[in-house]
Amino acid sequence: ALLTEYERQLRKEGAVTSLGALVEALERLNLHAEVDLEEVNGAFVRMYCEQMKPLPGAQEVLAFCKARVPLALVTNGPADMQRAALQEVGMAKQFQTIAISGAQEVGVRKPNARIFELACERLGVLPQEVLMVGDNLGADVQGALKAGLQAVYVGTEKVVGAGRVTDLFALRAWLEPRLNQA
Repeated sequence: ALLTEYERQLRKEGAVTSLGALVEALERLNLHAEVDLEEVNGAFVRMYCEQMKPLPGAQEVLAFCKARVPLALVTNGPADMQRAALQEVGMAKQFQTIAISGAQEVGVRKPNARIFELACERLGVLPQEVLMVGDNLGADVQGALKAGLQAVYVGTEKVVGAGRVTDLFALRAWLEPRLNQA
């Protein structure tokens, strides 16, 4: 029950941290921990980060894109966990701005249009000038399209209203003629 409630708290709208989600889950279940919650939370965050590995081709695609256009990252999750994971995989510096749903200044999750709008505002571009690349049809692609962005889906499901590629190597090939014109 605790793990289920913790996971529910991690995915809620608004400002979310891993530690806050753990405390809230314990309170909702009327449980009292006899351990240092900050230490337990630190272990959760470390385990989460250890699981994060860039997909094959990710660094190459980011470098290719960064040399041509400003980049934003839009991600759902607790602010502390997402920032730690980005540091772990060494990708934080690839982006001009990062919008994390659990961050105090963001507080909404994809597919909410506001998170996409915020990323566009931070980049100083109009939504129709932005291409969202995502691996989740609902949160990434449909959310971006509803916010007025263009979108490309990386995956194998059928998609309507957006481009589709099967992996990051195919994404690079799909992007190359489009970004070399820019």
